[in-house]
This record gives sequence, C-alpha cells and structure tokens, in this order.
Amino acid sequence: MAEQLKPEICVIGGGPGGIALAAAAANSGLPVVLVERDQLGGANLREGGVPTKALMAAAEIHDTLRRAPGFGVTGAPLQVNLARVQDHVRAVSEAAAANLSEERLAALGVTLIRAEGVFADRRTLMAGETAIRPRHFVIATGSVPLRPDHAGLDDPDILDVAGALDLSRKPSHLIVLGAGARALEFAQAVNRLGIDASVIDSGPALAGEDPELVAPLLDRLRLEGVRVREQATIVAFGRRKGGIRATLMEDGEEVGIDASHLVVVPGRVPAVDGLGLDAAGVDHGPAGIVVDRRLRTTNKRIYAIGDAVAGPASANRAEHHAGLVLAAITGRGGGDPETAVPYVVFTDPQFARVGISESEAREGNRIVRVLRVPFVENDLAQAERTTAGLIKVIASDRGRILGAAAVGRGAGEIIALWSLAMANGLGIEAMKSFPAPYPARADIARRVARAFDGPGRTPIRRSGLFSFIRRTG
Repeated sequence: MAEQLKPEICVIGGGPGGIALAAAAANSGLPVVLVERDQLGGANLREGGVPTKALMAAAEIHDTLRRAPGFGVTGAPLQVNLARVQDHVRAVSEAAAANLSEERLAALGVTLIRAEGVFADRRTLMAGETAIRPRHFVIATGSVPLRPDHAGLDDPDILDVAGALDLSRKPSHLIVLGAGARALEFAQAVNRLGIDASVIDSGPALAGEDPELVAPLLDRLRLEGVRVREQATIVAFGRRKGGIRATLMEDGEEVGIDASHLVVVPGRVPAVDGLGLDAAGVDHGPAGIVVDRRLRTTNKRIYAIGDAVAGPASANRAEHHAGLVLAAITGRGGGDPETAVPYVVFTDPQFARVGISESEAREGNRIVRVLRVPFVENDLAQAERTTAGLIKVIASDRGRILGAAAVGRGAGEIIALWSLAMANGLGIEAMKSFPAPYPARADIARRVARAFDGPGRTPIRRSGLFSFIRRTG
C-alpha cells in the first residue's frame, strides 16, 4: 500500500523558486513536502545564472587588468589558465549548491521526496510510491531548453553551456547559437578570456527588449571582437575537419562560418509535460500554466510560479512568486507577480529593466513622460572610465513610475532602486528626494528623477491641504 502524506503545502520542483517557497514555509512552521526528481537548484546551477556569472567574473578581472595601462598601472603580460578558470567556476557552483542541499532542507524541516511527481486527480500527487494530499500544491517545475530545428543540430558533439565549460582543451573559436541574455554573457566572457566567439541568431539579439538600450550593449560586444550576427538566415550546421561549419544565407549567397565547437544556448519553455495537469484540472498551453493575479491555477488548490507560467525565465522572478504565493496561502495578502520584478543581463555593460517599456506604456495613447540621463554625467563613471550607457525611466504625467531600464556598468544595482520604489508604490517625487551617496552610481537614479521637472514642466498639483497652508502661512 502506498504511503500517504498530508502536509499543508506540497511543492513540485526543487529549483530556486521551489526551494525558496519550501524553506520559507518550513520557517513559518508549516508542514511542507518538496518533490524533485533531479538535481536541487535546477538548471540555474548547471548552466544558468551561477556558472555563467562565475565565468563573467573571471573575464571581468581579465578585462580590468587589460585596461590597467590606461590608469597608469602596468605589470606582467596577461595569461589565462583555462583549467584554473574552470576550477573557479566549479567552486562557485559547489558553494551555491551547498546552500540548496538536501541536508539544509532537512534541517529546516522540509520533507524531500526524490521522485517524479504526477497528479492522479485534483487532490492527489503520486511521487513514486508516495501519495501526497496537501491543502495546497505549488508547481515550481521551471523550464527546459527549446532546441532550434536547424539542419545538423542532431550531432552529438554539439555542446550546451555546461558542456562548453567542461572542455579539457581551450577551443579556438566558438559559434554560439542564440542571442538571448545567457548567450551574450557567455560569448563575451569567453571572448575576453582569449577564445574567438561568434553569435548567430535568426531573430534579434535580446528579442523584445528596448532597441535604444540594446544597441550600446551590442556595440560594446562587437568592439571587443564578438561577432554578433542577428536576424541571420541560418541554412544548416555540419561537420568539417577539426570542427564545425555554420552556413548562412547573405545577399542571396551562402556564407560559411568555421569554428572548433558549436554551443547551443536556446530559449526556454515551461517544463509542464508529464505532470498530469489534465487530471488535476489545471489549464495550460505552450506558454505555460494559466494562472490568475494571485498565481492560482484553474484548480484553486494549486498555484504555479516562476518559469512554469508565462513570462521571462529567471531565478529572481521565481523567488518573488514564491513569496507572493506563501503570503496568499497564509492570508498575509500578496502583490503583483510581475510589475516590480527586475531583469538583468550581466554583460559589460549590463542591461537591466523593471516594469513596462516605452512602447508598452504608449499603447492606447497613454500620456507618458520619458526621462533619460547618460552615465557620462556621473562622476564615479568618469573616475572608472565606464561612461558608456544611459538610464531611461517611463512615468505617467502625474509621476507614477511605470518602468525603468538602464544599460551601463552597474545597471543591475541601479535598477534595484527603481524596483524597490515600484514594489512599494513610490513615485517620481520619492526618487527625486532620497539622499544618494557621492559619487555612487545611485546618484544616476536621483538625477533622472529630477529630470521630471524639466524646462516648461508644470509641477505636480499638491493636495488641497498643502495649498491652504501655503496661502495662509
């Protein structure tokens, strides 16, 4: 007879969002079961944010040393030991994995079941021989790569990011198929470490993002030597002696790009197949599981978070969703699952955004104000010679913040201020008045907010009480 568990919450999926929710629920004293069939931490530990950021850190140090003569600092010729770089990447991943270990979860009070979870009906999940009938389910299964269908991609020697990071010999030239965030991060990192990199994609780089802010990023990559071919007509991939060839169509003629290896960094789709969602009464489609603004599915016992629902795939979005769902389950309220979630591309310069874009804000002829300040106006950027970039803020005519985006050194840290403001309902007035340290980059956030009251701008109308006090003294 199958074992039966009846916890308060059953979390399906042990990625960043699932673990965050399970740990927080256990800390709140709620009985919680976590079901995960694979590695804890998900793809984020294998080929996602953790290893690529570790690689980028090594590449950034190399680039800093390369630029040192411009600051009057010189030293020995630079050398890259690929094996030592790989040791660094593995050490970072192992340290991150330790924070997501089975032992740590057990110490918190989380019951972990290592099995594939499949819904048997609207109230029951089968995980191996265990039947789980909780008060609430949370689906946090993340996403899986959507491999492109170009001819020749069935070659077993084609690599993903994890495979490329484990190469025993330094490759001479990598073709990176894909021009999303992780692909651009990876390409810039390996290029800085002395490996030629070509990025190709049949669509635009960073598709869906503001072209005004994407352009400086791509300019920098190309200036450093990364060959970015976006909107490319890809014919096929094939083996050649000593490597691989990508064949593109340009101006009616076939053009070949030869490389030692091909690394596929595809987009991702929700990992919801095989969960038995129909048996559970949960609506879903190609974009993921259908949820309401509280992240509840069509089965009110079941929530879905992170990459399992439509939207950009990211660990911080999944963790934000986890906090909202736990608040809803425990009756502490909730919040908007998307508005204040920041998104960062950790290239150099970084690209970061939160909220909606200018084009989205203008839909329906909405009256908006677009504020811009270049990084060149920041004294810290001048001191570090990192003046390329700008910040762009979208606000309503009354000063409500609709969105913000930045491209430049430290853009992710700058956008965190705007994320905090939006999450707490703060407007332009608050961003104009906070005291920023000097000469920190945070001053860029205050400077762009002050641009709201530019030449000819009618000040925001104050309350009646404020006006009365001014008139009467």
